[in-house]
Amino acid sequence: MAAKRASQKKLLQACRNCHKVLDADKTVCTDCQGNALTTEWFGYLVIIDSRHSDVAKKMNIEYNGRYALKVR
Repeated sequence: MAAKRASQKKLLQACRNCHKVLDADKTVCTDCQGNALTTEWFGYLVIIDSRHSDVAKKMNIEYNGRYALKVR
């Protein structure tokens, strides 16, 4: 059962414009409405409160959600 679960990994992609992490079935970014999506990204960041997060301010993130630290 564990082997079956491991093979069902969820594929994710990131927006090249805003670094938002999205499900693989998306074709447009939900934040910036861009269509420059890629599966080549590294690092995973979850922003819970973007208004009070120093990291969100440094990365210019306006919305809560999942983001990639580096996108190719």
